[in-house]
Amino acid sequence: DDRPAITFDWKSLMSDRSIYSFATHYLLQKMIYKPPKQHQCNKSILEYNMECLDDPSDALVQSIDYGRFAQGTQLVDGKVVEGDSSGDVGLFCRGLLRGLQCEYDDRFVVRSEESVDSLVLTGDHHASNDNGQQHHQDSLSAVVTVDRNGIQSTIHADQFVIAMGNESRPLCDKIHVPCPIYPVKGHLVTISSSVDCIYNITLPNGIGYAAPMDHKVNGRRLYRLSGFVDFTPNKEPDQHRIDALVNAAKIHLDDVEVIDASACHRPFSADDRPIIGPAAKFGNVYLCTGFGSRGWSVGLGSGSLLASLILGLPCNVDPEPYLPRRFGARYF
Repeated sequence: DDRPAITFDWKSLMSDRSIYSFATHYLLQKMIYKPPKQHQCNKSILEYNMECLDDPSDALVQSIDYGRFAQGTQLVDGKVVEGDSSGDVGLFCRGLLRGLQCEYDDRFVVRSEESVDSLVLTGDHHASNDNGQQHHQDSLSAVVTVDRNGIQSTIHADQFVIAMGNESRPLCDKIHVPCPIYPVKGHLVTISSSVDCIYNITLPNGIGYAAPMDHKVNGRRLYRLSGFVDFTPNKEPDQHRIDALVNAAKIHLDDVEVIDASACHRPFSADDRPIIGPAAKFGNVYLCTGFGSRGWSVGLGSGSLLASLILGLPCNVDPEPYLPRRFGARYF
């Protein structure tokens, strides 16, 4: 595949109105408002995520067996650096769900068969600005959901978190909260190899990574390849992208066999940094989205950071680079 690691399907994109808002925020962040260096910000939340995964005081997280195997990451130049959050995301999420249900019993409720239908707003909330002055601020009082049978339910709460990946922006649009994320296509390929590597492998030309998995098939180590950033609505796997990932992996791994391949759309923010924190327009709405291809790599860290912001506790990582207000209405 001779295409660059990042591509744009301009013919399709030009007919999508949401790409214009995304592009506007991107230009404002990169050219005018001069945010903190993107790499340093992402490194901070990635490192904090590792601290959360390895926190010995968190008995719940430490009790989850999620197939974590890699012992570091091998860079393009061959250097190996510490830190890795690879593992089976499905195993971790199921283990976390079981642990939360066990610890909190009926206080922790999962309503997986429902979707958000509408939001109920009120305007009786007051908040203080940076000068200590009181001002009127909208708040969210309830979420109306609908199940597969079309039956609606109303859920009232004090605080609300929008953490819906690619669906975060459409929901935020309903309450006019800036949430410039865009679904960007990436590819996943599962392969096997006789090479038993214990490190994540950075693939050449910045196209992606090869992560060793915890288990083997017929004595061969499984690896998950992930890479490419394609701005396109097309959901079908691109065989050229798949072949490019496999060929890049062959540089490091012998006798590679492809087991399966797929494509998915990841929620990239306009400045490629997570969006974590309170929505500027509301006193009780928080965002936790825009993780791109790093959802698993920053999941625990972002959750911990968000919890500290909601509860008014000291944050273990500087929240400023991730706050939603960097995309505030003041830009328009």
